[in-house]
Amino acid sequence: MDGGDFLKRIYVAKASILSCIEYFQKLNITSGEQLGLFFFFKSIGFDNKEYHSFPKVGSISLEDRKEYLKSMYMLSALYDYDTESGEKKCCLFPFSIVDEIGKNHLFNPGTAFKGLLSRMRDTVDNTLIDDSKFLRKDEANPDNFKFPSNYIQIIRSNFLKNQKISIVYLAAWYFRFRGVKALDSWLKGHITSDSYKEYTRVCVKMLKRELKLTEEELETLFYYDEEEIICFAEDKIKGTELRAELHFMKDYIPEITRLPKGGNDYMNPIKDIELPKVEELAQPVGNNITAANLKDLLLAAKQVILYGAPGTSKSHLTNQLKKDFTGCVLVQFHANSTYEQFIGGISVNDKGDFVSKPGVFLTFCEKARMDADPQSKYLFIIDEINRGNVSKIFGETILTLDREYTADLAEEIQYRGRGIKKFSIPENVYIIATMNSADRSIAQIDYAIRRRFAFVKFYPNYELIASISDLSKMPQIRPDVLLRNLNKAILNVLKDENMLLGHAYFIPKWALSGEKIRWTPEVLMKLFNYYIIPIIEEYTYGNSRYLINILGPNLSKRIGGY
Repeated sequence: MDGGDFLKRIYVAKASILSCIEYFQKLNITSGEQLGLFFFFKSIGFDNKEYHSFPKVGSISLEDRKEYLKSMYMLSALYDYDTESGEKKCCLFPFSIVDEIGKNHLFNPGTAFKGLLSRMRDTVDNTLIDDSKFLRKDEANPDNFKFPSNYIQIIRSNFLKNQKISIVYLAAWYFRFRGVKALDSWLKGHITSDSYKEYTRVCVKMLKRELKLTEEELETLFYYDEEEIICFAEDKIKGTELRAELHFMKDYIPEITRLPKGGNDYMNPIKDIELPKVEELAQPVGNNITAANLKDLLLAAKQVILYGAPGTSKSHLTNQLKKDFTGCVLVQFHANSTYEQFIGGISVNDKGDFVSKPGVFLTFCEKARMDADPQSKYLFIIDEINRGNVSKIFGETILTLDREYTADLAEEIQYRGRGIKKFSIPENVYIIATMNSADRSIAQIDYAIRRRFAFVKFYPNYELIASISDLSKMPQIRPDVLLRNLNKAILNVLKDENMLLGHAYFIPKWALSGEKIRWTPEVLMKLFNYYIIPIIEEYTYGNSRYLINILGPNLSKRIGGY
């Protein structure tokens, strides 16, 4: 599909919304309406680092008021924005869904939806700044609030009773009235479970972004089960249909009116998720940058360093970009890399004569400089940049990474019959460098390099493992969960996230069948015995207690005794 109005919108299927309602009915939560307000405050940017303004309604700007009400709508409204207008008793957070919904479950049932912000401020002042709750007031300014330092523990213990929420079911509720532009592959022929999984991925990732959920919040308050999926349909559930599936006490049936002539102009429009964003979010990249976004960053910043634990696809993603460049050269830094090899200088030829010889980077730059095509772009890749002495390898040319500088070379270097005394990096040259942070802390990278490169961190991608795993021969074990738990143990014992195992360790090429990893007990045994356990042994060399604490007393001796 090319884009345009003919692109089909899809919505959360009614069956998935009913499963969502059933899930939350069974979830035993304390003060569901207050928990819902916590996620509302997350969505408008509250955190525990600094105070944020939440003034009384008369002092809120019109734009902020509309945006706040839109956030409340996404989290709690019981009416269809396109055809209906909410009045009283129409604000229900999913955490308050019970078998029979009454006064204590609807948020401020006596207030029309567009007037909820003033009632919310009353709730904040009267309830949510208690020590057992999640807001604290700035003594110097009563309109400013923030979360306490231990807010995550407060939410987990005081509201969730140490349970975790399914982020898939929360996303299903959040997207109950919101459209997503469909990928062409989702609607071609027979819809597969993979299509539903990709749609689920889009909804979950958009939820994370819009609620501004942190990694610690996701880890502590939520679980993500890849087997839980959100099905889609081409028809949106109507407000009347949603309310019909909820059971209200006699005096607390929502008051809904037809959409007024002016529309719901008291809040900002609810926009569909557009196709470019859908294409980005559907990719199983976990918390890592996509190839398209990395390319955009590189074209803007000129120089990027990709860093993270081994096996997190830094080199793989770099290789995906090569096709977009006219020319590409890759070098690997190591302890013996020299300025002469990189920039150039005097060296001895085969006859024993001293000659001036250009290095690989100077040669690459001069080739790019002589390309008269303004559309040509050249990519220079430095693998394992942290393994070399960067300051010595670049020498005085390190200044040219600022791009507006030209460096005077220590010696004139001969290149194709002419002498080069001054050096600069052409505008059509782009640099990507990679480094495994397990080899050497990123903090040790020369500050001259740090300030001249954009840095992109890479993480283990459990989502990718789940998306390409065929578990038909081993349904009782989830490799993505196994790696996640293994990394938790590594972090708990070694206290160093640079030692985590990347997802590449759990994508053995020798077990590929088509585009899937066909998992069997034998594949898992080989993977652990010959790949996973040896690297953990290296990490814990000389400390058998650490090894056992990570792998357990049995697994540390190899599976099957091998």
